[in-house]
Amino acid sequence: MLWFKRKIFLLLQNLYILYNIFLKQMTIKYLYQTVSTLLWVLIFSSCLNSSQRDIELSHDAQIYSFGMASSKDTTRVLSGTKFTIDQINNKIFNQDSLPYLFHVDSIRLNITGRSSYAVPKIVINLQDKDSSYLWNGKDSVAFKRLKSIETTAEDGRAVKLYEFKANIHQQDPYILNWAQVTQNYLITPVDKQKTILHDGKFITYYKSGTIIKASTSLSSDGKEWTPETVSGLPATVKTSTIFPITNGSSSIVYAQDADNTVYQSTNGLVWSKITSDYPVTAIYGRLPSASGEFAILTAVNDAGTLKFALTRDFTTFAVKGVIPLDDTLPVTDFSAVSLENPTVYSAKYIILSGGKDRNNMVNNKLWIIQEMNGEITHLPEDSSIALQLSRLFLYDNKVYLMTYETGKNKLYHSENYGLNWISGGTNQTLPDNYTGRISASVITDANNYIWIFGGESGTQAPIVDVWRGRLNKLSK
Repeated sequence: MLWFKRKIFLLLQNLYILYNIFLKQMTIKYLYQTVSTLLWVLIFSSCLNSSQRDIELSHDAQIYSFGMASSKDTTRVLSGTKFTIDQINNKIFNQDSLPYLFHVDSIRLNITGRSSYAVPKIVINLQDKDSSYLWNGKDSVAFKRLKSIETTAEDGRAVKLYEFKANIHQQDPYILNWAQVTQNYLITPVDKQKTILHDGKFITYYKSGTIIKASTSLSSDGKEWTPETVSGLPATVKTSTIFPITNGSSSIVYAQDADNTVYQSTNGLVWSKITSDYPVTAIYGRLPSASGEFAILTAVNDAGTLKFALTRDFTTFAVKGVIPLDDTLPVTDFSAVSLENPTVYSAKYIILSGGKDRNNMVNNKLWIIQEMNGEITHLPEDSSIALQLSRLFLYDNKVYLMTYETGKNKLYHSENYGLNWISGGTNQTLPDNYTGRISASVITDANNYIWIFGGESGTQAPIVDVWRGRLNKLSK
């Protein structure tokens, strides 16, 4: 400290003067004893006076950082938990809940004040009445009984009382809760239906006789439906190909006709035919790319040769490469998702399952399509589960798959883009009164709901109900 150095310098000066005086008047023996005594007195006096003038006790009782750990927490969940310190409302809590059934008997606290030199005096208050004690910074604390933390600043006057709450999932976060929203919501007869989410509304398209009909419902509802008139869309359209594509703030709905022409609509009800450079054999969806440019991946018929092609509006195409004749890539009735992981530069894919290839042969492989160095790569992956008649969708930052097996739908999810599948098990089993189906539409929304619309039974009988499910951990 600067003040201490100055005191020592002055002290040495004084000692030098005293030394010269004592040399003339005293012997060396008495000089040593006298100088030692004077040195001790001056240092003590210097430190005492400086502490009185220069040291100010802190009046800050705030907790600046808070954490906890436990030797019984083998997964180290607790030590990685972030706690929020609300200085205005005097609360300490964790926003992200600890795992379901999490429990430890005792914890070690890590509490710091304004600085390591100004740690406030801390009193721990437990749930039991009148159970409080002065914490020494090392004692363990009963986790479930911790009620509040009282801090007193160094000056002994400023005091703060923080209420403590540890949020723990009270329900198994991985249980999917399902409810039937409505049934018989379409006007019969119903054939070949498809539901999309477009501009805040669900639109269900279906063939009824020789007419394409539609019914709409707000995306926040799904229970009340309004019949709508569809114009400009031929009855020969492949309803399974109807899908919306969003580019920035605009969204357009596209559909493919049986003759491989494409139709478009901005509101989903009034349609017009697009004049294209090539007949479109398949529409796979938006292809994420490293450049970030918007592009829709298709398979086009170029004078009898099947090729990959990218387009923005189905009028012009950038042809990318030939799809070999022996390639079993599905071109009809497949399920597709587009995904990209912002934390992994190369994770930009379209994934396909089910469907049939150009020779009308069923597909039971998973296809991963990617753009690399301007070329389209597509790799098939074998699967041990039934992919035919399956439905892909994105949920909980994972790829989900709804399969149709022995008359029932089962849910699987993948954490590595579909290379391996994990069964949802009993936690994610669909209800007993849910009818197993094929050709259903599966949509996820911004509120973390999974919607299942209609479809067909295994005997191709139309199903016209709506189901909604959500994971406990994603409930607000």
